[in-house]
Amino acid sequence: MSTDFIRHFRSQPQHRWYSPLLVVVLTAVFYGVGLIIQFGGFLVWALIVIDGGNGDFDSLAETMVDFNTLNGIVNGLITVILMWPAAELATRIVYRRWFWSMISVGRGPSYSGAVGRGLRWGLLGRYMLLGLPVWGIAAVVLIVFSPGAMGDLTSGVQWDGRVAAMLVAVFLLVPFQAAAEEVIFRGLAMNVIGSWLKHPAWAVLIPVPFFVFGHLYDLPGLIDVGIFAVIVGVLTLYTNGLEVGMAFHIVNNIFALGLGVLSGADMNATSGPAIETVISISVPIVFAVLVVLDTRRRQRTEESREERGNRKANQQTNSDLPTTTRVCTVGRAHDHREPRA
Repeated sequence: MSTDFIRHFRSQPQHRWYSPLLVVVLTAVFYGVGLIIQFGGFLVWALIVIDGGNGDFDSLAETMVDFNTLNGIVNGLITVILMWPAAELATRIVYRRWFWSMISVGRGPSYSGAVGRGLRWGLLGRYMLLGLPVWGIAAVVLIVFSPGAMGDLTSGVQWDGRVAAMLVAVFLLVPFQAAAEEVIFRGLAMNVIGSWLKHPAWAVLIPVPFFVFGHLYDLPGLIDVGIFAVIVGVLTLYTNGLEVGMAFHIVNNIFALGLGVLSGADMNATSGPAIETVISISVPIVFAVLVVLDTRRRQRTEESREERGNRKANQQTNSDLPTTTRVCTVGRAHDHREPRA
């Protein structure tokens, strides 16, 4: 397993021992500024709504933290999304490049070191396609074996403007929310730790508590989140990029929030039935196995393609050589010439 990804900060020419710490501080400052702007936007919106006679400030404020409402989902997802631009600005100031360019790493043409490749869109789509059937099967299992836990989906969904608007918000905002969490907890955090501690285990494990306690669940739910964080961290190292974590995180959150909206479940719940916890823990494990198998298959395909290309190049090179030289490569016994008279 390569450590190129977690050593990317350290490989930058502007790197100093304190540079990662400066990135963290600036990210926190910019994030705080973003939250202030977000709160200011809410105040302006609330005053407009109140002035129109459509509610009072207290009731509007309550909806902003209630995930069972459109306001709560939008506000909550945007609160997380703001972490991403904060990290981008901080990285740009300290390392003079956007973090976007460090989302994945690979070897340069000279194989002298790792270079940033940015987001590999093909891999992102590939991993999302791997995650969709895994979560699709898990959702069916939940509906069949956990009646009432996901709401009574079999009785039909009562479609209205609120449900439609919440689903639109989920599909539009969750990709950015999930990507933002990966940038912060797998991208930024792992690079900060990897710039000081070389062993990859530290980069995977140290960010886990921060990621876990950012989620308001009971103990089984927090264990579930911790297992998710460890698996995605290992896969990030295995694939040398954030695409695998982004893809699975997006699929995971769209299924979780989307099914919650459709089923009428309490989106603010901090606990759930045991079957939901078991399924939620099993899904990333199955996904990780599929990613490893898929990666190995692609590596074997690439290696065989390179071998065929090398053989073809050697054959072309031999065919361009003079006849006597070409015969000599087969064996000197065939290079027989008559002596001159």
